[in-house]
Amino acid sequence: SSGVAPLVARDAFGGRAGEGAGRGAGPVEPSGESEKSRRQVRTERQNSMRVLMVSSERTWGGGEAQLELLMKGLLADGLRVHLAAPANSEIRRRVSELNAPFHPVAIENGFDLVSAWRLRSVVKRGRFGVVHSHTSHAHSTSFMACKTVPKSQRPFQVVSRRVAAPVATHWLSRAKYQKGADVFLAVSNCVRDVLADGGVPQNKIRLVHDGIDLSKFDRVRENAYVKAEFGIDAGAPVVGNVAALAPYKSQVDIIRAAPIVRDRYPRVKFLIVGEGKLREHLQSLIDEMGLAGTVVLTGFRDDPLEIMSTFACFVLSSYLEGLGTSVMDAQAMGIPVVATDAGGIPDIVEDGVTGLLTPARDPQALARAILRVLDDPHVGQGLAAKALAISRGYDYRHMVYKTLGAYDELAGAIPEGQTR
Repeated sequence: SSGVAPLVARDAFGGRAGEGAGRGAGPVEPSGESEKSRRQVRTERQNSMRVLMVSSERTWGGGEAQLELLMKGLLADGLRVHLAAPANSEIRRRVSELNAPFHPVAIENGFDLVSAWRLRSVVKRGRFGVVHSHTSHAHSTSFMACKTVPKSQRPFQVVSRRVAAPVATHWLSRAKYQKGADVFLAVSNCVRDVLADGGVPQNKIRLVHDGIDLSKFDRVRENAYVKAEFGIDAGAPVVGNVAALAPYKSQVDIIRAAPIVRDRYPRVKFLIVGEGKLREHLQSLIDEMGLAGTVVLTGFRDDPLEIMSTFACFVLSSYLEGLGTSVMDAQAMGIPVVATDAGGIPDIVEDGVTGLLTPARDPQALARAILRVLDDPHVGQGLAAKALAISRGYDYRHMVYKTLGAYDELAGAIPEGQTR
């Protein structure tokens, strides 16, 4: 047994699974299905649905964390789920304990014909009903692979879109977004709009917000060692960020906001947790601004929750963001959130209610919002309490349930034998 509880049917975004969703704080309720009917549905899915997940990523990030949770939930619900990804990928290592069949496909770029041919062989042998892509390169490769499979054996294609960047306009991009999937799963209202603007028909888009594993917060260890490691003085406020060190995450704005906050709180510590190609650039900026000792780049950590438990304020500074599950983590931990109003962030942060929103690429506004939280504990506590109240609805099983809903729409058109 996987230990995953039965799926619930209401999420934190104000709708039952499968419905369009807006902001809200609906209670988590049982699905209402009897255990017998759940077993029957799972048996039917087990006998009729085989899904191939496809990822091109070798490293670990938010999208890979969502893929792991989705596979965990789908396997628990009776589906036969396979994974195609690079042999040396982190997602392969992380999901190995799920015992899902693995197919090594080293996708190098968005026009990798060799990998497309290899994936075609996997698809034909596996007789999958659904091929579900989780990255842009995976989408391109799956599109090419599935289009060359005989129509009688061709699976339906599902694509999870987690980035808010505009859809590219070159010929392959136009083809794969207009003809290269049967259903697109958008992680936020912003991403849904991006897909529509990119030429995807509205009837092919489903809104499926990301989720988090709420049980992980029960395993957070005591954080004294974190304070000792980073030299955090007793009573000193800690402002933190957890994100890849990528341009769109815009940690430069946190660094530029730090002197303004330090003027009022000389012992403040900024912890930026994550790794990425901008590390050297960000460290140079820290040194140039005389912030060594105030702003610390922790690098990749396997204890992000323990580090987050020291935060007096969580900050997300992105100028482009699909949704922001690190914000969900902070809210579920009762940490006040300051974030930009970029992309899908407003889906999970209501300004002045469950966090504070600022314009993107505005370090001064970011600093003012941080100071508002630090200056008045009642402000931070109020924001954190309201966010915590809705965070129960972030349970990843809502994401699994809605994804199943998309599969079930397609399954009605999949005849026996896993093919169209």
